[in-house]
Amino acid sequence: MKFININRWIKQRIGLVFPVLIVMIVASCTKIDDYKKFAVGGEIQYTGKLDSVKVMSGKYRVLVKGLFIADPKVKKCVIYWTNKADSIVIPVTRTNNVDTLSFYIPNMKEGVQNFVIYTIDGEGNRSVAVYKTGRVYGDIYQASLLNRGINESTTSEVGVTTINFSGMDRLSGVFATEVIYRNNDDVEQTIRIPIESTNRVLSNFKLSTSIRYRTLFLPDTLSIDTFYTAYTERYVPRFIKTDITSTYLVNAGPKITASAMNGSRWGILAGWTSNASVKNFNGVGGYEFKSSVGVISMEAGWGLVNVPNGLIYQTIILPAGTYTFEVNAMEQSSGGSKYISVAAGAVLPDVANMTSRSIAFSKLDTKKLTFTLASSQQVSIGFGANLSGNSSTGQYLKIGNVRLYSIVYH
Repeated sequence: MKFININRWIKQRIGLVFPVLIVMIVASCTKIDDYKKFAVGGEIQYTGKLDSVKVMSGKYRVLVKGLFIADPKVKKCVIYWTNKADSIVIPVTRTNNVDTLSFYIPNMKEGVQNFVIYTIDGEGNRSVAVYKTGRVYGDIYQASLLNRGINESTTSEVGVTTINFSGMDRLSGVFATEVIYRNNDDVEQTIRIPIESTNRVLSNFKLSTSIRYRTLFLPDTLSIDTFYTAYTERYVPRFIKTDITSTYLVNAGPKITASAMNGSRWGILAGWTSNASVKNFNGVGGYEFKSSVGVISMEAGWGLVNVPNGLIYQTIILPAGTYTFEVNAMEQSSGGSKYISVAAGAVLPDVANMTSRSIAFSKLDTKKLTFTLASSQQVSIGFGANLSGNSSTGQYLKIGNVRLYSIVYH
């Protein structure tokens, strides 16, 4: 049997381990000494950083907002931008409460800016950095702004002045239009109209004068500055509407009359041209005696055949000018195609061609058609429809009277 000398074995092992421990201790001491080179005087001290920081955009400036919460020893706040090439130092006086920073940085370049913010205490200790991005707006953004368009601005025959605005893309930052006008006492009035409003009545407007208007923009939700377009001036003419129905139209109602009847209900309109499609009751149609009164009528279904390309119109000669043709005392079903049209010549276009061959057209729902003639000419004016139905349902239009007006602007 072989015996091991225990004492000698232990000494050998200790001899191997001890040098390793010496090396580890020396290395550890070296790291501590190196650390002390960067932390002379003890541990690194950080002051409390600025909390809840916002950088709000503006015109060649920004507004920096934040809260001093954690550290009562803060004496100043330093803000850097342009890769720390530009900076500003803001003195801070702390209280026992949460304190607020609200500071404008002026004279900044337009574009995106990256900010680095530190707080510093009285001993020179600074906080960890707070990084924020903000945007500065200026002439480049200003040059992209367009004044809101006005579709129409008129004073009616009863003295009501209405401005009809065109729509705008909300992504541009637009939010309102400002209008300046004079009232009947010759006192200047300024009103602000939200961008959502497309029509505005100007109360007590001085007739036949001009308005000035401009459009307002906020480039983003954090913007502290409003941008404006230049003012545009626009004359607002007075609208004079004269009824000329009796001069140019016949059998315009109320109490429309027929030139022939087939039975007690359906007939042919006197003074109007009705095509064959309209005459769908035993050779008559276009006229109906309804509730003891005669009306202009087209109807399909409930025993009547369909009305494809039904046309009812009058042909007249009108001088140059602007006109409005209006429909009153009207009833109509849903469905079908129903139009008001005015076209050059002695024939109203087929319904399929009304949108392309009319001087002007509108859907019957509008009950009105306004058009302008550059010179005196022959025109046909009236109605076109495609109607269908069956024995139990149908489509129709009924018109009690029509009016033709001349429109003059002063």
